[in-house]
Amino acid sequence: MSVRLEGVLPIVPTPFSADGTVDLGGLRRLTEHAISAGAAALVYPGVASEDVQLSAEERRTSLEIVVETAAGRLPVLAGVNAAEPETMVELARSVTKSGVDGAMAMAIPAMGDDSEAWFHRIAEALDGGIIVLQNLFAPRGADLSAEEMLSLARAVPSIRYVKEEGVPSGPKVSQLVAGCGADLDGVIGGGGARYLYEELVRGAMATMPALELLELHVALMNAWQAGDRDRALDLYERTLPLLLVQAPYRMRLTKLILREKGLCATADVREALPEPDETLERLILQFHARAMSALETVHA
Repeated sequence: MSVRLEGVLPIVPTPFSADGTVDLGGLRRLTEHAISAGAAALVYPGVASEDVQLSAEERRTSLEIVVETAAGRLPVLAGVNAAEPETMVELARSVTKSGVDGAMAMAIPAMGDDSEAWFHRIAEALDGGIIVLQNLFAPRGADLSAEEMLSLARAVPSIRYVKEEGVPSGPKVSQLVAGCGADLDGVIGGGGARYLYEELVRGAMATMPALELLELHVALMNAWQAGDRDRALDLYERTLPLLLVQAPYRMRLTKLILREKGLCATADVREALPEPDETLERLILQFHARAMSALETVHA
């Protein structure tokens, strides 16, 4: 359990071919892009990968592609989220065969009052890999309090990080950071990095966003770690118009941008999401270009 997670840890999306199948070539390109753009670790599959829309075989094959492409250059965490905790345990057992460094596991409503017992089982199935405890609001997540998450980390040694995705995230991030120490190594921001600057101010050490702004998020985190708060805030402000649109459109926005960059063949999704019209598509690309142009400027 020596994996250090700090910086930008993107969720790799699942690209689909025109016939609806997983585009494995596109997945290789996206993984290579994430590595070359400065990711500190990769996560697959996560919510932004449309994890619950993938079959068990698709999850297995796709994860193997991500691990194979990463080739040990950086840590890979496997998402093991599902609607039922029994399935999460099975997934945790299966991903160990792929050579991952650990897993991201969400506390889900179906665990009820037995979250500790279920996470012990997930940890046992991972056979030594670390766990990032993902906390999401209902109905998909259990929306744990900070104290409940810290209690879980104390009880389950494999839980080394928490990814907090509540809205608002800030107060919980502060409470979790205050509880870091022997039982918890750090706090990771989520929510598409919409609240990233506040999370950094409160002590988060990493962020786990989607892939469309990766280069900018890496530059933002580098500026923060170098103590250049003004530059970090400038870059954060550039992301907000795009991330406001991303909130409802989610993977459709991500894949539209990645398709325009030539990294995947389609912008197709399996999730039931609103579809942007041509006017909004043009605005999305405009917002993205404007955000990324901040990388061309040198902070005075």
